[in-house]
Amino acid sequence: MLARLHIENFALIDDVTLEFIRDLNILTGETGAGKSILIDALRFVMGERSDAEYVRDSKKSCLVEAVFEPAKEFLKKPSFSEYFEDGDSLLILRRDLSWQGRSRGWVNGRTVNISTLRELGKYLMDIHGQYDHQMLLDPATHLPVLDGLWPSARPLQEYRTLYEEFSSLLRRRDELLSLQQGRERELDLLKFQIEEIKNAGISDPEEDLKLESERVRFAHSEKIREKTVRILNLLEEGEGSASSNAGEASRYFQDLSRIDSSLEPLKAGFETARLELEEFIRSLRDYLEKLDADPERLEEIQSRLSDLNRIKKKYGPTLAEAGSFYEKTKKRFDDLTHSGVYEKETERKISSLLPQIQTAGRVLTDARKKAAQNLRKGIEKELLDLGMTHAEFRMDFSPADFGPLGQDAAEFMISLNAGEPAQALAKIISGGEASRVMLALKKTLMKADPVPTLIFDEIDANIGGRLGTVVGNKLKEITQSHQVFVITHLPQIASFGERHIKVFKTIKDKRTFAQYRVIEGEERVKELAQMMSGKSETDISRRHAEEMLEKVKK
Repeated sequence: MLARLHIENFALIDDVTLEFIRDLNILTGETGAGKSILIDALRFVMGERSDAEYVRDSKKSCLVEAVFEPAKEFLKKPSFSEYFEDGDSLLILRRDLSWQGRSRGWVNGRTVNISTLRELGKYLMDIHGQYDHQMLLDPATHLPVLDGLWPSARPLQEYRTLYEEFSSLLRRRDELLSLQQGRERELDLLKFQIEEIKNAGISDPEEDLKLESERVRFAHSEKIREKTVRILNLLEEGEGSASSNAGEASRYFQDLSRIDSSLEPLKAGFETARLELEEFIRSLRDYLEKLDADPERLEEIQSRLSDLNRIKKKYGPTLAEAGSFYEKTKKRFDDLTHSGVYEKETERKISSLLPQIQTAGRVLTDARKKAAQNLRKGIEKELLDLGMTHAEFRMDFSPADFGPLGQDAAEFMISLNAGEPAQALAKIISGGEASRVMLALKKTLMKADPVPTLIFDEIDANIGGRLGTVVGNKLKEITQSHQVFVITHLPQIASFGERHIKVFKTIKDKRTFAQYRVIEGEERVKELAQMMSGKSETDISRRHAEEMLEKVKK
């Protein structure tokens, strides 16, 4: 629902903030007072074309901000969800316009294109009386709206299940057909790649890293040997070496421990260290011997690394990725080799599924046509109640290609006068007649209509008080599922409002301003009385106003 609207420097409005309720909101006022400015402001903030004349004072930009409280299901829509942080419950659309014609838009504080405001706006609000913001005028919405009226969506669900499988098979067939183009040439290339990687004999994805480490060691073997020999000389060669000194120290510990047994733990610890030193020296000697074990090993390593680097360069920066390429290439080779078999199997499945989806499509079409008849009766009843005694409504069906919604194309059609051919909704005349048609549609479709906020302008054109009461009742019924705004000159309609906003003009410093005020109680009675009698309130009009409000309460 639209919870709040803030407008600055827009047409006749200087600075206004209005709060609304999730029910029937009524706007009344004299002609030219500024009721239509609110409609213009809402169109503006929802991405409609801007006009530099909207800017009242050229020294600053005009601004409109609309705060919505969307239902939970709207928050999950991809169009909405990206603008919400965890815990957010408001959707704030904001737009400004400079006198030079530059306009900017925001959604929940994030800068967006004006087209984004327009896209979001069509899910939030329908404005009736002007056509460029109504989902129901788009034939693409007519089938989904009709489907939303069904007590059971089983025919559509069964069709969609088959359609998804059928579409998957068609995509698979297209893929297999595309494989035939250049098939032999690609098979030769794939075979060469598979054999080249296979012949490389890669069993360890880290083989190149291990070989490179070994190569570095062999490449510096002379330096390594020299340093290793020096270490061994320091540790064990001649008098003064670590090994010699450790042996002598061990003998001293033997003598001392015989004299003082408390030194036994120290002697044992030192003996362990001496033995570890001897083991270290043996390991270092083994390492030195291996350096001299295979003088041809370096050449062998370099040759193997060359082969592996060639594989990596062609098929992946690492051996692991080359292995992944190998597996994918084998699968592609297998698909191409057996594509003929796959094509026949896919065609067989398509042929088997085609009559099933055709049958499901016909069942869906029949169910829709029955639903359309019920819809026709409901809308024509509403139109009759609204004084349109000769109006006829129907839904035209025509065959269409298989799609996610079935094999139907459909559009709402209407004739407003006896003997006239039915026309598409978008072609019906504007003004009060069109608003009443939309009211009839919205009343009938209100459970299936996804747009939560409806605005009716000029809905009372060419109707009298008796019919105004009928219209008011229907508007009130729609508020069971929608938030509704009505701009009206009829007190009979205005009396149904839960929130009544009076629009009037004031003059200050020789400038005209549009003002808006929520009226209640005595002030509302006075407004309705003046609407009935003209500018002046009379005893009779006041009594009638009180009676209307009392009837609505009942």
